[in-house]
Formats: sequence, C-alpha cells, structure tokens
Amino acid sequence: MTRFAEATLTPDEAMQLAISHHRLGELDLAEAIYEALLQREPHRPDALNFMGMLQFQRGHAQRARELLQRAAVVAPMEPGVWNNLGTVLLSLGRTVEAGKAFRRSLALQPSAEAHTNLARVHHRRREWARGEAACRRALALAPEFGQAWHYLSLVLLGLGRAAEAFDAAVQAELHMPAAAGRRETYGLALSAAGLHERAVAFYRDWLDKEPGNPYVRHHLAASLGESPERASEAYVEQVFDRFAATFDVQLANLEYCAPELVAAALRKAWPAPAAQFDIADLGCGTGLCGPLLEPWARSLVGCDLSAAMLERAAPRAAYDALVKAELVQFLLDRPGAFDVLVSADTLIYFGELGPVFCAARAALRPGGTLVFTLEASDEACAVGYRLTPSGRYAHALACVRARLAGAGLVEGCIETVSPRIEGARPVAGWLVTATRPA
Repeated sequence: MTRFAEATLTPDEAMQLAISHHRLGELDLAEAIYEALLQREPHRPDALNFMGMLQFQRGHAQRARELLQRAAVVAPMEPGVWNNLGTVLLSLGRTVEAGKAFRRSLALQPSAEAHTNLARVHHRRREWARGEAACRRALALAPEFGQAWHYLSLVLLGLGRAAEAFDAAVQAELHMPAAAGRRETYGLALSAAGLHERAVAFYRDWLDKEPGNPYVRHHLAASLGESPERASEAYVEQVFDRFAATFDVQLANLEYCAPELVAAALRKAWPAPAAQFDIADLGCGTGLCGPLLEPWARSLVGCDLSAAMLERAAPRAAYDALVKAELVQFLLDRPGAFDVLVSADTLIYFGELGPVFCAARAALRPGGTLVFTLEASDEACAVGYRLTPSGRYAHALACVRARLAGAGLVEGCIETVSPRIEGARPVAGWLVTATRPA
C-alpha cells in the first residue's frame, strides 16, 4: 500500500481500492495493497482470497493454493473461497480435492459457476454422466451461462451424443466471447466423433473468419484426409506457446511417459552415466527430458520452436543452453556437434522424416545415437504416414525403416510403446534407436 493510501484509507477502503485495481488488470498495484493489508492483518480472509486469485493469475498456483487454504480456515462459511480453492486445485491436477472444494461451495450456496466447476472435475475424470448432471444444474440456475454450455458439449461428446454436443457448443459460442481454445476443442471433438463432414464445414467456416490462422489450415487438412509433409512452423509455435502454461499438468492427466520411454532406451544403449556425452534434446518443450538426460551429459542443449515452452524449461536448470530454433535447421547448423540426439514426441509433427534423419546424421559424431518416439499408423498409406485428426502424424514402420536407411543411419532397437492415453485409450507408438556408423 502506498504511504498516501496508508495515511488516508481505512483497511476496508484500501481493500476496495485493491479490488478495483485487480478488476482493471492493474495487478502490481493490487498486489502491493493486498500485501500491505496482510502484513497488518495476516488472517484477513478477503485479502487472502483475492491475493490467492491474483497469484493464480500470475501463474503461481502453489502460492495461490496456500493463500486460499488459509482463507478457507479463517472463513469456512464463504462459498467463493471454496470455489476459488477448487479452481486452483484443479489446475494442479488434484481432482479429488478440487471436487470436495466445489461441493463445499455448493453446500454453502448453490451457484452456476460452482456446478460448472464440478462438471470440469467430472470431465477430467471422464465421469460423463455426472458431468452432464452438473452442467444441467448450472443451466437450471443460469440458462445463459456460457461455461456451462461449453462443458455440457464436452461431456455429451464423451457420452457419444455428438449432435447434442454440437448444439451445446453453438450455445456456448452465443453466450461467451469467441475463444480459439474452445473452437479448437469443438473441432477436435467433431473429428474424434467421426463427424468428418461437420469438421470440414466447421474448419472452413473458421478459416473464412481467420484466413491466416495456421492452426485452422492444419486441422482442415487433417479433416480433408490430406497429409502435408510436415506441420508448419507457425502452427507448432502457436499451439505450444498457448499450451505452455498448463503443459505439464495436462500431460500428467494423459499419463504421458515419452521422456521415461526415451530414458529407458538410452539405459539399454549407453554405458553407465558419467557426464560423458554432448546431447541435444530436440523439441525439449518444458524440459521434462532434461533431468533424465543430465547424468549422461557433458553438455545438454534444448531446442524448441516455442519461446513460452523454453521459459518453462529454464527453471529446471538441467540444460546448458536453450535455443529457439526449427529442429532441422538447428541440426544442420551444428555438424558433428553431438554424441546423442533425443526427441520425445516431437517428430509426430513431421510427416516426411527423410530431411530430419539426414540432418540428424550430419549433427551426430561417428558412432552417435538417435532416440525418438513416433505415433504408429494402423492404416496403409501410400507415402508411409498420415495426418490424424489430432493434428499429429502417424507413421508406418516400413516407412520409418526406409527413411533411416536412406539417411545412412543404422536401425537399432524398435519397440511398440504407448506414450500417452487419449480418449481413454492408449495411443500406439514406436520407440526407435538408431546410430550413425562409426
């Protein structure tokens, strides 16, 4: 709180001033006043509550959780505190605790927001019928509450009621500001439900409104059954910049294990770790592979197209350098620089793998190792790969082997694996180890 504010405002007036700044998006000013109030009154529940949500807005979910748990202790009868606490817990992947917090909020005061938040928990846990019931309760209280329509569309898709789901999605669009994230969800859901003609119409309508949007172009191609040689750099950068803030939590919910699969392959191929290799992590993302590779690394470089992902990787302190670059060009610019190249679920954004493998051979020293994961294609396709409705590529094993040989890499071990769960089913994939001849 400023000296002026301390001298002229009561604590309640200061609180209202902080809330005003907060609602205007003036977070620094709001935070300073909340902090001053909490120094004076450490157990003031409204200051704990609003400071908690401000920290959550800043991306500090653990700090937000601590503040909101304190608020819940001192003000256990405040439904808004429990609803906010549930929101933070859900962002941390603590779905059981989040559900309890939302139910506590509803027991104190039924609200459309808390019912919808409980539906989010059921959606996360794939409890489709319960999610539908929660959304219906929200809409009974507030028929124009867009978030309830949005989550109703998602749980109806989970129940296989695609036509009803799309109708609910239309209501969500009517009652909420346009948001790319929701549109992405609807498009993917239409494709996943096998409604390919609707998906094509949906993406064409979206592209008419946003002709230069790389995301829409990419997924329209997938819906049309087309398979460009690779996802555009603009598409990859757009998707992962947006995904970065929630990347780790969302992948945990999908039981993502590609980094662990890569590390297991390396343990088979390499001697005991002794900080003896120069390693590049291609498409490093938030750095999930970094701590697993570090014991073998004399030097460890992470490469990614997404600046937001690299910002999340830096605090892991596992990498000697983090480079924002396109993967193939990164390799071509570093001939003979590495003993080991790893790529966990990055080459799934490439259809034609020949240029990647040629660049990898150039960047590897003689005897060097390349380890990567791919998604497996269960369909015959003339070019050896296909662009799936998810926006990722799936590859036929014969194509992978041919491209490795064509690049002068020697095939080592190829295992059938599943890097993640999607739609309640394991995604089929390949774990591949190859070497540059000595």
